[in-house]
Amino acid sequence: MKIKDVMSTPVVVVPPITPVRDVARHMDYSGVGCVVVSEGPGIAGVVTDRDLAVRVLAQDKGGDTPVGEVMSEQVVMVDADDEVEVAFDVLRRHSFRRLPVAAEGSVVGMVTVDDLLLQMHQLGADLLTPVVKEISEPQHQSG
Repeated sequence: MKIKDVMSTPVVVVPPITPVRDVARHMDYSGVGCVVVSEGPGIAGVVTDRDLAVRVLAQDKGGDTPVGEVMSEQVVMVDADDEVEVAFDVLRRHSFRRLPVAAEGSVVGMVTVDDLLLQMHQLGADLLTPVVKEISEPQHQSG
């Protein structure tokens, strides 16, 4: 299965000059925990809800702080056409919870640990449904 089949869209993208207060509002409104920071094509960084807590609140920085000052610049991404196993491996190796997904040089989605767990749960349910059906149906006795 491909990452594009399980990723979340759309991605929230903000420019580096965006105040962290506005980034937090974007996260709340969109129900996401990670925002891509970009100016034009490419990606300058990402900022997570944890980054805001640790790099803004814990450091007594104000809400007007530009997100470019607190974002993570070393961005690890996966490709939309990669198999989901690639995302599992990257998430495990880096202890991330979210990964931007790229296609043709642009960020097109976000894959999260939750996305992958939901997919695994669905696959398990799909595999077990015929078994449960067979077990629960009365068996005909030949007589």
